[in-house]
Amino acid sequence: MEMFFHVGGAEVILFRQWHTRDSAGIAASMIGIILLTIIYEGIKSYRELLFSRMHILQTVVHVIQLVIGYFLMLIFMTYNAWLCIAVALGAALGYWVFSWEKSSGNNIDCCL
Repeated sequence: MEMFFHVGGAEVILFRQWHTRDSAGIAASMIGIILLTIIYEGIKSYRELLFSRMHILQTVVHVIQLVIGYFLMLIFMTYNAWLCIAVALGAALGYWVFSWEKSSGNNIDCCL
């Protein structure tokens, strides 16, 4: 089986029921994938902040983050260029939205 990037509109994404047939289906799927990736980045950025006292809840959220991450990897492995772009755009948007503190330097608690 050869694996290569392609730009077709017919694609099965993760589940047999998530099947696109044309460019409109790919576009709608791209929006869903971008949102899923933004959620993944949000969970990744804020998991420890939100649930640092409740270890069992933090564990559950970690598993959710892990499963979403594997779903995104499998979506990327369809080698559909549009879906790969959606994952990359979602990661960029999610990082931009949820990682302001990391990049601004405002979270430095040194020497207070």
